[in-house]
Amino acid sequence: MIIVLMGAPGAGKGTQADLLSERAGYRKISTGDALRKHVKLGTKVGKLAGEIMARGELVPDNVLLDVLKEEIGPKSNDVIILDGYPRNLAQAETLMKVVEADHPVRGCVHLDVSRSNLIARLSGRRVCSGCGSSFHVSGNPPKKDGLCDKCGGSLYQRPDDDAKSISVRLDVYDSSTKAVLDYYQKRGNYCKVNGEGVTDEIFKELTDAISTCLN
Repeated sequence: MIIVLMGAPGAGKGTQADLLSERAGYRKISTGDALRKHVKLGTKVGKLAGEIMARGELVPDNVLLDVLKEEIGPKSNDVIILDGYPRNLAQAETLMKVVEADHPVRGCVHLDVSRSNLIARLSGRRVCSGCGSSFHVSGNPPKKDGLCDKCGGSLYQRPDDDAKSISVRLDVYDSSTKAVLDYYQKRGNYCKVNGEGVTDEIFKELTDAISTCLN
């Protein structure tokens, strides 16, 4: 069973997906992580995606879907938290057709965060150059300034985390994902969760929303 976790950049999807995996035992699949893994392993689809990314192009929907199918795997009783997919209406519709038989999409949970809060979160984000872990200069600072708590790698600010770039990214997100949210609302399996506040409180609301979708 699949739960689609939606939210704008900076909404905290990655953090909450990790907690859902660690505490609730759900299986997390991030399309970004999956892409990087397959490229690194040199799988057939990974080689194709790597060639596309090396040219500076966006990975097309059909290749992204192939990566996703590899990660989802055969039919199982797992509850899968899907982070980062679908990003547009075409992907949402294709996902339903391709995996519905073995992995029905039981719900879409939307982490809702105000634009001003998203900008504040993203502009203060720092990412580990080694393992990719995220920190925040005020909300979740590393124990040692500039160094990752997990692997000791150096932290950096992503080029697209400056205020101007953030605003553009949020505009793109809004324009591409509104149709996705509408799609799940019309299907009757959409739920919105307040993504602002204490991490554990957000986690509690998320688990309650997911339980409702699954039952």
